[in-house]
Amino acid sequence: MSKTKNVSFKATEEQIKQIEKAVESGRFTSRGEFLRSLLRKVEDAELSEKAKRDIEEARKQEGKPLDELL
Repeated sequence: MSKTKNVSFKATEEQIKQIEKAVESGRFTSRGEFLRSLLRKVEDAELSEKAKRDIEEARKQEGKPLDELL
């Protein structure tokens, strides 16, 4: 498991209410779990965008000889 570190940040009252509502609903066991989930979603979205770019690049190169790609 990765080494962890405490982080603090400022949030609006509405943002805190949204976090608390998600925790109270049982979807998350803590504020930290909620925030880690959000970070994973951001990471997944970034990976998905990179994958889309890689696929598009591969489509552009389809049919080119390997020596032209290097």
